[in-house]
Amino acid sequence: MPVIIVKARETEIDTREKKSALIEALSDAYARVAGDTEYKDQAMVVIETFPDENWGRGGGKPLP
Repeated sequence: MPVIIVKARETEIDTREKKSALIEALSDAYARVAGDTEYKDQAMVVIETFPDENWGRGGGKPLP
């Protein structure tokens, strides 16, 4: 079973509807690329969200 892990800022994927759409899109994409439509129903998508202040780049600068 394929497992797709997404790490995102909590303000980006902040509703059940967005999470559902992301899960569906990623499952579809994986099945299409793998060339096996059964993967769509087998794919496990894990969405981990983190507070914005836990993200940074460019030498330790927190994201706004």
